[in-house]
Formats: sequence, structure tokens, C-alpha cells
Amino acid sequence: MTPSPRRKLILLAVLALALIALALVWQFSPAAQWLSPLKAVEQVQQLLHAMGWPWLLAAFVLGGCLALPLSLLCLLAVLALGPLPGIAFCLSGGSLIALPSFALGRALGRQAVEQLAGPKVQALNALVGRRGLLAVIAVRLVPAAPFAVVNLALGATLVGWRDFLLGNVIGMLPMVLTTAWLAPQILQQLQNPSGLGWAGLAGVIALVAGATWALKRWARQL
Repeated sequence: MTPSPRRKLILLAVLALALIALALVWQFSPAAQWLSPLKAVEQVQQLLHAMGWPWLLAAFVLGGCLALPLSLLCLLAVLALGPLPGIAFCLSGGSLIALPSFALGRALGRQAVEQLAGPKVQALNALVGRRGLLAVIAVRLVPAAPFAVVNLALGATLVGWRDFLLGNVIGMLPMVLTTAWLAPQILQQLQNPSGLGWAGLAGVIALVAGATWALKRWARQL
């Protein structure tokens, strides 16, 4: 049964009032201080700083092996270490995450990996045979499966270790560089919010999204 126009208006009014009430409670209650985005970021930074490099790297690799989004892991690393150290950390950590599943794919062979990862391995092998390093970069830019599954499939192809590692780093660069630039900007806006700052940040994000789309379109044409 389709709701009548009057009922729709009532539901919209109730929803609007609920959102206004929630905003007022958030603004004038202690929850705004304890659960604010800035407070959460500061707590994450303190936790990551306390871990130190070895444990942070171990947590980064473990998170990647557990299929956590690489972009989230890179964001946390940049917040903990800063932009430049964070870039180096993400690229090296991403390579460490990729190596075990690539080595497993190489050890199992194409037939066994096809049973695990599906028939796309054969198409990926043909692409690698034609494009080599460019194929690895393209797969990183346009992932057709989770990070570990892609690495497993690449391990079963003809790609060599050098092309795999180099393509992995180059393919991760756009995401890592974007994260390293955006994280401090967002943190600055959380500390000193301004309408102009948010508008500029939104414009930059739109440009990055457009550039990412162009890169992915190029990768699909290989």
C-alpha cells in the first residue's frame, strides 16, 4: 500500500524534528566534546604514537591481511606519522602486505588459484603477458577483487617479482599521495572550521575524484 501524500508530509516533519532535536542535544550536551571528530582523531593519534614504528607496521600489515581497506590504513598511518613519513610507511607497508599472497599464488600455480579466485586469473594472465608492468599498475588502479585476492591472482601469472613490486608501488601512489595531502587539511578544518575552507576542500576532492576517474578509465582500456 502506497503512503498518502499527507502521511508522507507527516513522516518528513517528524524526521526533520528528530534531526533538529538531535542537533540541539549534540550541540549543547557534553557528548559534543567527548564524541567530536576532532576528539576521536586526537585519541587515535595518541594510540598510534604510543605503539611505535615496529608495532604500527605489524598492525598495518595485519590489518591488510585481514582485508581492511588500504585507504583507511594509510589514513591512520598519515595521522600518526605525518605526511612524508606516512607516504614512505604506506608504500613499504603496502608492499609487505602484498608479498605473502603473491608468493602463495606463485607457489600454488595458476590451476589451483583459478579454483580459488575464479576464471578471471586466465584473463589477468593474458593481460600481464601483453602489458607486463602496466598491467600490474592497472590492476592496482582498478581492483577487480579484494587486495589479497588480486595479489594471489597476480602470483599465478607470468609477472615477475620486480614488475609486481614496482607496479604495486606505482599503482598505490595516487591513493597514498591523496590521503597524505587530504588528512592534514581535514584535520585543520576540524580544528579551525570555516565555510571557505570546507568549500575549497570539497573542490579539491572533486578534482581528485575526476583525476581518479580518468586514471581508472585509462586502466580499463589496457
